[in-house]
Amino acid sequence: MHKLLLLFLLLFLAPVFVTAQEDMAPDGPYLVYHSPDTLVARIAWPEERRKEDLVWNDSITDQLPAFPSFRPELINPKRKFLRDPQISFNGIKKVVALSDIHGQYEVALKLLENFDVIDEDQHWIFGKGHLVIVGDVFDRGDEVNQGLWLIHNLQLEAEKAGGRVHFLLGNHETMILAGDVRYIHKRYLLTTALLKTPYQELYGPNTYLGRWLRSLPLTIRINDVVYVHGGLSKALLREVNTLSKINDLYHDKLIDVIPSVAISDSEKLKVLQGREGPLWYRGYFLDKEFEENDLNKILKKLKATKMVVGHTSFDAIKSYFSGKVIAVDSSIKFGSTGEVLLIEDDHYSRGTLMGERKELFVSEKK
Repeated sequence: MHKLLLLFLLLFLAPVFVTAQEDMAPDGPYLVYHSPDTLVARIAWPEERRKEDLVWNDSITDQLPAFPSFRPELINPKRKFLRDPQISFNGIKKVVALSDIHGQYEVALKLLENFDVIDEDQHWIFGKGHLVIVGDVFDRGDEVNQGLWLIHNLQLEAEKAGGRVHFLLGNHETMILAGDVRYIHKRYLLTTALLKTPYQELYGPNTYLGRWLRSLPLTIRINDVVYVHGGLSKALLREVNTLSKINDLYHDKLIDVIPSVAISDSEKLKVLQGREGPLWYRGYFLDKEFEENDLNKILKKLKATKMVVGHTSFDAIKSYFSGKVIAVDSSIKFGSTGEVLLIEDDHYSRGTLMGERKELFVSEKK
């Protein structure tokens, strides 16, 4: 009888112990420059109300606590975070795309493992393939940094293998950079209180991740497909008519500016920053007057045949307008679902969290 009672208690309490242990995991590391070549790793244990700052040196690996996706051997304090001038890629045989991870690192990890982008040790095994993160790793969930460091690592590993990882800025990345923190998880409020630093400053221009984020593009083209977080509207393309100009103008004028703040009389900047801009646009799905002919004109101007977008959530990856718009925000943000878009030699399919390959949903506009 006592043995049965003990077994019951162990089975009942085990999830509580696991959750408590996970809750006490450290948050970070946030790497801050104290001089041009000197980094300090800032770490917080929110549930324990403690913090630690470690100066980066050759023995840093022995001093750091365990983080699930942080690899100190890939950090170069002298790294120059330059924007990649190449935003168009041709002859790519394999592409995987997903978006709107929103702090759900474990879901993203499982999806990438399921479809052989990474191995069980989180190393790149996708060869010369391209992985596209179509924006919004930040906010909502409590595993934002894990996701950022994973993407950072894979970007470096993929390039060595002849592949690429493209992390496109979404509206939630640019919101954080500009100081709009209304959607952060409550755990990060504890971190910022412990570190006595506003959340946005942990990704500020004087931080490693902040400099990396500010070097990322808004939009790219792979083969004949354009990738962008929200979408490219008619109004935007009347003012800014190429992908390179969209990237350049946003980085030069808007990267740290909150959209609600009026910053210029320039029509280009107003459209680029607003609801018709590439980070916020939902017109393909919500504008009843938007027709396939409108999309054809946009694609012709971009010299593309399809567009892959995130930002607008669905229960699965879906295609619209005769397959010319593919929506890849599959609601990963909820933590229990999610899909990836798989493109293999011009064949398009979707990969599920269970590891299944399925045909794309073909949906009506509305």
